[in-house]
Amino acid sequence: MPVFKYMSTEVAPLFVKTLKVRFTQPSDLNDPFELRPLIDFKGTAEEFRDALDAKMTEMLSTVDGVFAAMVTIPNYSKMSVPIQMFRNIIAANPALEQEFMAKMQVHKAEALEEITKVAVWEILWKKIQQSLGQLLGIFCLTEDAVHPLMWSHYAGQHYGIVVEFDENHPWFNQKVAPPDDFRHLVRVSYVQNPHPRTWHQLNGPDVFYTKNAEWAYEREWRIIRPLKDGTEVSSGTFCFDVPATAVRSITFGCRTTPTLEAEIRAAVAANPALTHVCFKRAKLGGGGKIELVDAIP
Repeated sequence: MPVFKYMSTEVAPLFVKTLKVRFTQPSDLNDPFELRPLIDFKGTAEEFRDALDAKMTEMLSTVDGVFAAMVTIPNYSKMSVPIQMFRNIIAANPALEQEFMAKMQVHKAEALEEITKVAVWEILWKKIQQSLGQLLGIFCLTEDAVHPLMWSHYAGQHYGIVVEFDENHPWFNQKVAPPDDFRHLVRVSYVQNPHPRTWHQLNGPDVFYTKNAEWAYEREWRIIRPLKDGTEVSSGTFCFDVPATAVRSITFGCRTTPTLEAEIRAAVAANPALTHVCFKRAKLGGGGKIELVDAIP
């Protein structure tokens, strides 16, 4: 099954001339909920409580453990002398050691309560979102080349074009390992009233390839790639080169102007690697449907 990319009147000639496509950061997509799965933060906090408690108990069970943990504190070198002095005092005073350890257990309980609060996990997830948004780009396609709303939303009110790609081309499958969640074509799943999940229940498809059912009409497929693998053509805009052999056809919208059509035809004719590309035209049919017909020059 072929996949298609709707393009506006501004993007269309640039693509045909350069064969570059933009991989867009999630924050720049029209869906503000990208990379924002419905997470049960309360359940997530409880999920990690036992593991955190066990780790903190291990670290704070002895005086040596407490001071060993202090080594991980930023700028520890500036504190090492007074800490060592305090350690020597405790070692020489067993009663002080007992009181010190009792205080540490109180602090452990307080710290555990703080780091398992829902607000902490919400903040942590926002930080992860921001990082992913700066590192990853998404190239969105569709299996539907005749949807009127898609033409309106993504092809400049039917003035733009739709490019057909060969979904079996190697460019659409560049996994670096079998479990790789990126670099290959994946169909988006649409979920009605999704239930909150804890972090342990989340997986790659949940985060990267699931959208609310309201978007189902888009019938989306997508590829996600690290932006570092592309080219930053302008500040914050990253593009990837598409092989000419991955392009099958170009469909002009029912409102595409003769000027734009001529520009695109000329760019295709000027590239010997695109001689196989055929042209189609979107035609208004009965009942508000769109039909694709051959576009004879």
